Amino acid sequence: MIAPRRFSRLRIAAFAAIERLAVLLGGRRLYRARHLRRERLVGRRETVEVQDLPPALEGFTVAHLTDVHAGPFLGAGDLAGVASAVEEAAPDVVCWTGDYVVHGIENARPIEGELARCAGARGTFAVFGNHDYLHRREPEFVAAMEPRGWTFLRNRSAVVDVPMKEGAAEDGPGARVAFAGIEDPEEGKVVDVDAALEGTRDADVVVALAHGPRAAPAFAAGGARVVLSGHTHATQVDLPFLRDLGPAHPGLRVELGDTTLVVGRGLGVIGAPLRWGVPAEVVLLTLRRPADR
Repeated sequence: MIAPRRFSRLRIAAFAAIERLAVLLGGRRLYRARHLRRERLVGRRETVEVQDLPPALEGFTVAHLTDVHAGPFLGAGDLAGVASAVEEAAPDVVCWTGDYVVHGIENARPIEGELARCAGARGTFAVFGNHDYLHRREPEFVAAMEPRGWTFLRNRSAVVDVPMKEGAAEDGPGARVAFAGIEDPEEGKVVDVDAALEGTRDADVVVALAHGPRAAPAFAAGGARVVLSGHTHATQVDLPFLRDLGPAHPGLRVELGDTTLVVGRGLGVIGAPLRWGVPAEVVLLTLRRPADR
């Protein structure tokens, strides 16, 4: 569907050298102190207005987390502040949009418990990012996290039934939110938006998960109201020249007709334990009906 994107060997070697030096200089401790402590972590709020939103879904919340990149600069204990922020927000659903590791799925083992703490009251849904397919061992992560309540959306969808709230001001039936996810557009062997949307209905509010934001137009064409993505780190270092080293970043929020693309800044880093003008964040998205005008 989407052509793979690859870095040159020279760029990969340069990143590896910088990473090794940063590790020796205590980069992980520095990164946790500057970006992942509870008081440093940014809680970004986004509201998406949906025309004809069923009353049962008014105020429905989704926490979006992405790009953990467990490895040299993020390990056991470093996501405690993130887990605390998610627990405090108490979202209906938590969505993860991939890149849990840097160098291999074994990087995720020390943080599995903290990942599991970031759970939604009505479900936790996840897709994979390009880093997660190294040596094609992503099934090991599925086996570890599914018993902890995660549902992986690998070119498929899952539905959350939401009843009308007790004591609501208006009567009405319950409603459905469908979560549709695809394999990573760069590294997935099969990437199929149509298959991901197959189990959804016209009346569903569809929230799509794709690691890379370039998949958003295909989901918009299929009727998704929200697309959640990561991958770009929002440039990670927002400075001239440096901001162009990573994947193309379309913006934090992009309107595609009736579809809203929300791109998360992410939690971890690649190459160096450095963010500039781009804080680590948890996104809390709320569904609303349009205000009367």
